[in-house]
Amino acid sequence: MKKIKSKILIVEDEPIIASDIEMILEDLGYEVTGIEDNAEEAIESIENNKPDLVLLDINIEGDIDGVMLAEDINNKYKIPFVFLTSNADKMTINRVKRTKPAGFIAKPFSEKDLQSNIEIALFSSKPKEGDNEEMTSFFVKEGSSLIKIDIDKLMLAKADDNYTKIYTVDSSHLLSSTLKKIEDKLPTDKFVRIHRSYIVNINFIDKIDDGYLFIDTHRLPIGRSYNEMLFQKISKL
Repeated sequence: MKKIKSKILIVEDEPIIASDIEMILEDLGYEVTGIEDNAEEAIESIENNKPDLVLLDINIEGDIDGVMLAEDINNKYKIPFVFLTSNADKMTINRVKRTKPAGFIAKPFSEKDLQSNIEIALFSSKPKEGDNEEMTSFFVKEGSSLIKIDIDKLMLAKADDNYTKIYTVDSSHLLSSTLKKIEDKLPTDKFVRIHRSYIVNINFIDKIDDGYLFIDTHRLPIGRSYNEMLFQKISKL
C-alpha cells in the first residue's frame, strides 16, 4: 500500500530560505502544499489545501506576524505549527509560548533540526485513543452531587491557591484543580487568560477600561503580559 505523504505549508518571507526548506521537505518525503509570505495568503492556503502541519516564521509580510497567525491557526483549524525564527529574545519566546507551538527552531538550523521537530509535531498531533471532540460541558463535585457546567455559561475562572473558583451566569463553584489545569481544558476560541489569576470567557466581556475588564459585577485586573493576547482575541468579535 502506498504511504500517504504528510502535507506541510511553509510560511516564510525569505525566498531563498523557503526554497531550501521546500527541497529538504521533499527529500524527506513530505508534500509541500505551498509557500506563503503573509498571513492572509497562508490562511487561504490552509483553507484550500488542509495541511497537516505549518512551518511558521515569526517575521512575515503584512501587519499580522507569525505569532498572531499562530493564534488564528489555533482558534480556527486546530493543526500543529512549528516556529522557524531568528528571533529568540525573551519577549518573543514569551509570546510564542502562549500559542503552544508543536516546535521551535532557531535560525540558522540544520536538516536534522527540521526533521526531528516535524516528526515529533506530526506524531504528537495524531488523535489518541479515547480523544473526544471539543468539550462542551463538564461536571463539578459538590458534596455527594455532581453538577453539570455548560462551557457557554462559564463566565470566568479565578485562581485560589491550588483551587479554582469558577463563575457561571447563575452560580459559582470551587474546584480542586489549579487554574492552569482548567485553562488547558477550555476551548481557546472562547477563553483567554488576562492575568495570572484570571481566565475569562470573551463572550461575557462587558467593558475594558483603564487596565480593568468588567464581566457582570466582576472588575478584573488585566496583567501587562496578557494585554496583547486579550486584544488579539477581542478584535475578532
